[in-house]
Amino acid sequence: MNIYTQVCGLIIVVLLLVFYRKQPTMGLSSEKRFITTLYAILGCVVLDIASCFLIVNASKYNSTIVLVTCKLYLLSLQTVSYCALAYTVADIFRYFGSEFEKFLGRLFRYSFIIGLFITTYLPVEYYYDGRYLYSYGKAAIATYIFVAIHIILIIASTMVLKNHIKQQKTNALLIWMLIWICSAVIQFFKPQLLIVSFSACIGALIMFFELENPQSVISRKTGHFSSAVIYDYLDYLYKSKTPFSAMIISFNTLNDTSSENKILRKTINTLSDFLFSIKAAKVFDTAEGYFFLIFNNKDFLENTKFKIETYFQSIEDNPDIAYAYTLLHPYYTIIPDSHIAADADDLMLLVTNFVPNNHNNLITNEVIIDKDAMALLRNRKQVEKMVISAMEDNRIEVHYQPIYNIASGIFSGIEALVRIRLNDGTLVYPNDFIPIVEETGRIVPLSDTIYKNVLSFIKSYRIEKLGIEKVELNLSVKHGESPVFVSRILEALQKEAIEPKLINFEITETYSIRSKENLAKNMEKLKEHGISFSLDDFGAGSSNLNYIVDMPVDIVKLDMHLTEEYFTNAKAKAIVKTVVDMAHSMGLRIIAEGIETKQQLDEMKSLGVDYLQGYYFSHPLPEHEILKFLQQNNL
Repeated sequence: MNIYTQVCGLIIVVLLLVFYRKQPTMGLSSEKRFITTLYAILGCVVLDIASCFLIVNASKYNSTIVLVTCKLYLLSLQTVSYCALAYTVADIFRYFGSEFEKFLGRLFRYSFIIGLFITTYLPVEYYYDGRYLYSYGKAAIATYIFVAIHIILIIASTMVLKNHIKQQKTNALLIWMLIWICSAVIQFFKPQLLIVSFSACIGALIMFFELENPQSVISRKTGHFSSAVIYDYLDYLYKSKTPFSAMIISFNTLNDTSSENKILRKTINTLSDFLFSIKAAKVFDTAEGYFFLIFNNKDFLENTKFKIETYFQSIEDNPDIAYAYTLLHPYYTIIPDSHIAADADDLMLLVTNFVPNNHNNLITNEVIIDKDAMALLRNRKQVEKMVISAMEDNRIEVHYQPIYNIASGIFSGIEALVRIRLNDGTLVYPNDFIPIVEETGRIVPLSDTIYKNVLSFIKSYRIEKLGIEKVELNLSVKHGESPVFVSRILEALQKEAIEPKLINFEITETYSIRSKENLAKNMEKLKEHGISFSLDDFGAGSSNLNYIVDMPVDIVKLDMHLTEEYFTNAKAKAIVKTVVDMAHSMGLRIIAEGIETKQQLDEMKSLGVDYLQGYYFSHPLPEHEILKFLQQNNL
């Protein structure tokens, strides 16, 4: 009896099962289907060996037992092929939609059951001549047909939906099916070569090493699940409609120094060892230096947070770790309910936006992400998308508000203010999108678009001939501190043949010390070419007089709210008078925003303000209207 191949296959499958069972798994659909397929292959090999043994020793056993065992082996072959099909489509059904998924699932399941019934009903026979043995008959032919159908469906599924399946899985499945087809064809024409069940074992071995090896999803540094499979697990939970909660543990880093990085690694390693005791969570070690814990119960989340905090308190006596704990205090991002996100993409968006790199400005060591936070995040993303779309479709508009020069009695300046024109014709104003694009970094390409439009406007209409001495442009910190900002601005002015002295950039006092230093250097370089600068929104929030002293500005622009307070608040009036006197003593000029009445205009004149801006003169106007305004009032 030649059953060496079956015995080899049995050893392979048993080893795979033993190794697989000892490793941590995430419980994904594909993992469950793979382990089911392994058990099906194990049963198939055992029945193959049993049928061979009984055929050889048929004279010692009842013929019914021999035939039943042979038929069970044939049924196991169909079961293996069906399990392989289920494993193939485990990750791709969702691309059809739920109703079609159910239809396909029923179709596959019923065809499998029908195949089992037909094979069970049809007769099977066996042959043994002392050297060769095999089973044959109508039941065997039916098995070949139904296994072939399953193989065809597997190949068709991988080919039709190859864009939705990992290339690695597609290749492995196709190799497995090719091996199985070749072995089936060989055994069909030479039934004495019993290699079909062995080929299933080889296929399982290929799938294991290519895709299903649990060690491939484990971080070598910590032994927890790696960041590469976080999305797959979240996607599985959402697709299977399994509710869960999550907690992200990050650390407060102050400086990018080698000593701090060593402390961070020590802290992460220490916490990692402790997290193995948390059985209620799937723990993922991310490449960014934080841990992502996923729970199937909110109570587990709260208990785990308490355990982690207690653990850190318990090790404060250790000098090294206590120092690390103090310097790199753990920070918790809590997602109490998975329903706040629609899918895995939504939740990963949360991870990206709510795990800060620096926690120094945070009052507590945790933030809880609820539906309101998610709604705010979605709104930010929609605004960002709106800005990108507007830039692509050329729907960025610049309106201009005139600035009145008290000394000359004409409008010698205009401020460029951005607007976004929606597809329905309505306008979106800066306060609705500028703060968001500042945070996301989209302010740089947006500013480039604005500057391009403004320079084109200046060149096309030669507005200096209409009395304009300065065109004021808002300057973002990300733009102004860039090392290429100076060269790009000068290159754009040279290309449009525009005098630099026509340009005045408005800056605000909301910069970090480092940004302030870089910005100041660029400002000095541009001032050498004739470009001027003004300090915008002075008096908004907590003003810092050092900005006037340290930054090379020529103009101080009073915030419109401070201007309003001047007329109703004695303290504000005293502040404004002091600022005006101080600025003039330093050789700076003053612009007062928010002028809306003749009385306000007269008082600002008597105060000694140099320029006035506000609705009393005009709202911000589109290009053709500002040109008409200047022609009527300056010429």
